[in-house]
Amino acid sequence: MKHFFSQLGSIFTGQDFFSGQYLCDLPVATARFSLALNQAREFYATQKHIKIAPDLIHESWLQNITELESYFAGQMSEDFIANKVINGTMVFTNREAHKLELKNVSDAFDKKLIKEIISKGLNSAFLSGKSRRSTLINSVHHLHHLMRFEQLTGKKVSSIESVIEFGGGYGNMARIVQNAGACKTYSIVDLLLFSCIQYVFLSTIVGNEHVAFDDGSQQKNTKFLLHPLFHADAPTTLHGELFISTWALSESTRAAYEWVLSCNWFGANSLLLAYNEHWKPWPENTLEESLSGDGWRVVKEAITFLPGSFYLFATR
Repeated sequence: MKHFFSQLGSIFTGQDFFSGQYLCDLPVATARFSLALNQAREFYATQKHIKIAPDLIHESWLQNITELESYFAGQMSEDFIANKVINGTMVFTNREAHKLELKNVSDAFDKKLIKEIISKGLNSAFLSGKSRRSTLINSVHHLHHLMRFEQLTGKKVSSIESVIEFGGGYGNMARIVQNAGACKTYSIVDLLLFSCIQYVFLSTIVGNEHVAFDDGSQQKNTKFLLHPLFHADAPTTLHGELFISTWALSESTRAAYEWVLSCNWFGANSLLLAYNEHWKPWPENTLEESLSGDGWRVVKEAITFLPGSFYLFATR
């Protein structure tokens, strides 16, 4: 029993997850980061003149975008998730919830597999200082979403070859899904600045030859496709088997939500959603009722350790 608690304490520190066996060599990662940051800044410079429709952004986000734009343009470093805005808006940091999520994940998956999924592709520069703990908590959080999806729908993430995510943070869920399965194409829909940050992170993970902006220039070997959203009526050819949005869709505007609906969930036959009942663009219960009426099999689950939050999984 003493040995068990010793092991559990080691897991909580994150020391068991970030080993050289799965981390990217630092010189390789540093070179990838530098190249990707330059490319992302160049792309941003060519696109930032396009005005993002105001009905896509809550006013509370405008100041965050302004502050983050300055950081991205002149200060962004390899441990960028330590940035105040990024850490406060794109990183799950609830330590008490983390303990429960880690226990649930540890009960469901082999420890070696958890280590590979959580650490693969990262590097020591990214995991410096407090970013190490933040990365562990955030990555376990993302893996927990996939675990509950599998348990409640009976569908394995490893069987899914294409994913569309709405609101991708800095790109960590994309990395976790890639490490957990056989996903061939992972597309992220987000605002321009966030797409650029995702480009830097994911290019550092897999190399810039496997990451592209959705501007018609992507190659056949593209693993991660980034789709900056400028207008709520934007046409798209994006398609995926699984649609993911964890709190991002519920924290979006009504116009953004209705755009996703108009795209018919991008042809997905499975949905993985998480949301807070106190902040969402759809009236109470209308989303699950609409899905059920369209033939989806819907499962809604309260996330008991995050009061007011729910999972909503659906398959068709």
